[in-house]
Amino acid sequence: MKEDTEESSHMSTADFMETFLDTHSPPSESIQHFKSVAWLNTLVSSPKYKVIPTFSRHLKSSGEDYFFSRTVNTEHTIPHMVSLQLRDFVTPEPDANQNAPTTTDHRTPTVAPEHPDAITMLALSGPGLNGHPETLHGGVTCAILDETMGLLIMLHDNNVRGKGPRDSLYTANLNVTYRAPVPAPGDIMVKTWLVKRQGRKWYSKGQIVDQQGTVLAEADGLWVTTKRQKL
Repeated sequence: MKEDTEESSHMSTADFMETFLDTHSPPSESIQHFKSVAWLNTLVSSPKYKVIPTFSRHLKSSGEDYFFSRTVNTEHTIPHMVSLQLRDFVTPEPDANQNAPTTTDHRTPTVAPEHPDAITMLALSGPGLNGHPETLHGGVTCAILDETMGLLIMLHDNNVRGKGPRDSLYTANLNVTYRAPVPAPGDIMVKTWLVKRQGRKWYSKGQIVDQQGTVLAEADGLWVTTKRQKL
């Protein structure tokens, strides 16, 4: 059920993300769970994506990521969580896509890329995360979007960063549009992709989608990279 949650102490090194990806493995039981779900198995088995360990499912020695690695890593909350990264993962130059819209039209869902940069699949249990009956609490919906979009930014930052201590990434702004109830229990997919970057600013979008492809919730957000410092 759970991702390997042993504490990691190497997260301040220059190659911390590469080290993490090389030394951790996605939980086989979670991969098997999503392979047993026909509409998600097509993604797990897609040659366009690779399965990667989910960074926030591993508790750090500093206490970082306790929420996703412990609080909502139970049979009654989110027992399975698996992340996929596009194999053809390209980070745009800082000056590219400067006119790309970063806000969501609340009247209609954003058209996502055919192959978004990263995808996270989650199995939601009930009633541990519910607000209304059999419906995910809106605050948890927001937390899932924040976490998966943050992972996307970490992957892009790692893709272009030079030598030096770990960058610290913070959510500066997150706007969530709730379009339909997110069922819990149930399986969902979160699509995330980078819109553009400007200096230390990263703009991204994310969508929670069900089996029918219905966008249940979506968000646009801004992440900021702080000056590098040893944590």
